[in-house]
Amino acid sequence: MVMAQPAVRGLRGATTAIANTPEAISAATQELVQALLAENQIDPEDIASIIFTVSSDLNAQFPALAAREMGLHQVPLLCAQEIDVPGSQSRCIRVLMHVNTHRRQAEMRHVYLREARALRPDLPGNGAAARDGAPAGQQDGPPRPRPALARIEPYQPGKPIDEVKRELGLDDVVKLASNENPLGPSPKAVQALKGALDQLHIYPDGAFVDLRQALSRRVGLPPEQIIVGNGSDGIIKLIAEAYLEPGDEIVCAEPTFSQYAFAARLMGARDVTVPLVDMRHDLQAMADAIGPRTKAVFVCNPNNPTGTTVTAQEFAAFMERVPRHVLVVVDEAYQEYVDDPSATWGREWVDHPDRHVLVLRTFSKIYGLAALRVGYALGPAAVVAELKRVQEPFQVNALAQLAARAALDDEAHLERSRQVNRAGKEFFYQRLEALGLPYVPTQANFVLIDVQRDSRQVFQQLLHHGVIVRAGAALGLPTHLRVTIGTEAQNQRFFQALEAVLQQPVGLGRRRGEEDF
Repeated sequence: MVMAQPAVRGLRGATTAIANTPEAISAATQELVQALLAENQIDPEDIASIIFTVSSDLNAQFPALAAREMGLHQVPLLCAQEIDVPGSQSRCIRVLMHVNTHRRQAEMRHVYLREARALRPDLPGNGAAARDGAPAGQQDGPPRPRPALARIEPYQPGKPIDEVKRELGLDDVVKLASNENPLGPSPKAVQALKGALDQLHIYPDGAFVDLRQALSRRVGLPPEQIIVGNGSDGIIKLIAEAYLEPGDEIVCAEPTFSQYAFAARLMGARDVTVPLVDMRHDLQAMADAIGPRTKAVFVCNPNNPTGTTVTAQEFAAFMERVPRHVLVVVDEAYQEYVDDPSATWGREWVDHPDRHVLVLRTFSKIYGLAALRVGYALGPAAVVAELKRVQEPFQVNALAQLAARAALDDEAHLERSRQVNRAGKEFFYQRLEALGLPYVPTQANFVLIDVQRDSRQVFQQLLHHGVIVRAGAALGLPTHLRVTIGTEAQNQRFFQALEAVLQQPVGLGRRRGEEDF
């Protein structure tokens, strides 16, 4: 098959600013650029150049500055002022965007917004109805999504057990893809749930009083410094909704948990990523990446997908360089598994008088309640109060709250889970060293393994042996697998399957229809 060669296509667009102010020009420019990207499904990396022109009544700011604030730092930009023409559109911003694309024959859609729609009545949605004030998108189809959605890829969860059984005709499947507790939930949590099934007609406690008080006693913080959410993912989204605006930035590692970037992009903010060094956070480089628009820095500790931690000494040096107005979010989803005494604990920084640190925890991992979606965060009372402003009512259901409260006191289940994980780690290390496969020593309940071939093919082949893992290709780790540490029997099952797969010849490529999960 002959692959299409890249071609440069030109996209045109225009909009109007509500006033001749830097704020109005910036807002209009960013809306227009984001709309062009969304309408044509363009990755910002494919932009070759952008030429802006503005009418003479807009001179408070050049649009290029707004484009830079969006994160288009590597794109050549040119700005010019238009020659006055009688009857021309006032307060007008025009754009010509050159895009590298393989889609030679694909329709490229020009975008005209606000009063500028009248400049192109020939385009769908820009006719008389638009000139009369009807919002764009109501004339020819469903409303347009927000431009920020063009930068968002939906989260792909681990492949479900039942789906693998159905697709491949298997009766016995082991899932080691999503870092769940192989021992299951706390028996105390299960018992608590059984006793509450006749109360499903009653709304849950929207203030999470009982659970927050129990967490308060556990972590030594007053309840007003604790927020409970729909998994730690839900709290990450609250952080973005409370603090991020278009043009703002977050800083995080690469690769790391994908939901940091997701939440930032959802709000039109930019995720500034800093590559790992030796599979560990490069905190000094992350400090260097903090700019004037940085609102938050995310440190995943232990990091997902590598399982590595940040030491207390490294984190202290990093915090010395973080500006006081920046929120530092320490994601400790796997903290209960950590046995390295040198690792930092975010809780020690929550009460720091000159810094703003928010610590994320979850009941989805060691507590075994992934299906119920309960997470919580510890932080300064002022930060927690702002997060509560954007939190919808009854975000965590009553059964989830009840199970989390019971699991919190089940020390026996917690300790047994740690013991199974420690034993599993040692088993993984021994088998991987015998196979000659590089791996990353972990402080979590998963191991990142370099299988030294296309991880997508290994993933697919393992499915046929009834074993589900996580391919690293989507994380920028094309030869790695992330594998959850399971029970002794599950771990043995994985290595039997892995050895069988590695004995097969390396494939020439992926089969059509194969997906990453």
